[in-house]
Amino acid sequence: MARRPPRAPFHAFRAAALATGILSLAAGAHVAGGGQLPAPGILLAVLALTSLASTAATRLRLSFPAVGALLAGGQLALHELLTAFSAPVPTGPPAPHTHGAALAGLPGFAPIAELAGPANPGLAPLMLATHAAATLGCALLIAKGDAALWTLAAWLRPLAGLPRPAAPVPAPRFRGLFVPLPRPRQPWRNLRQDSRRGPPSAVVPSR
Repeated sequence: MARRPPRAPFHAFRAAALATGILSLAAGAHVAGGGQLPAPGILLAVLALTSLASTAATRLRLSFPAVGALLAGGQLALHELLTAFSAPVPTGPPAPHTHGAALAGLPGFAPIAELAGPANPGLAPLMLATHAAATLGCALLIAKGDAALWTLAAWLRPLAGLPRPAAPVPAPRFRGLFVPLPRPRQPWRNLRQDSRRGPPSAVVPSR
């Protein structure tokens, strides 16, 4: 019979932590770049999709590079979703908290460049570095927490295992300390056939 692999410890908690980190960073970067969050129903659907992906990812033990890649990829994917389903931004002067417009011409950085505005391109390197540092810090915290939970589960697994039922041992039969002695034989008795009781027939007058 094939042995089943051990289940991932604290799976729901680890998946919730990863999904919360991805969605929080993506929503924070989206709002900081001047965007608006979609309706609450759409936001819940995005949270459900993020939780589903996080549940699949946390079936394995996550290292720091893996968590960093998940957070970065999740932010880019959620930025596209939030941009597609969010309400249109009202016309007006762009928000000063923007990313670099210089990234717009670089291939592969279009989602990040959409967060930037042309009003203050000098803040682009600083804001990009800030979000990168936030992503790396969140990835480090999640990776350390994930490693701590795996260590805790390895320590608790032997204690939580159910003991195997012991084979029943037949109890020995002890004889009493005092062995019963055989009953003594009764003295000799008259073992003749039972006769009628009364005086002898010689003294009884016959009729």
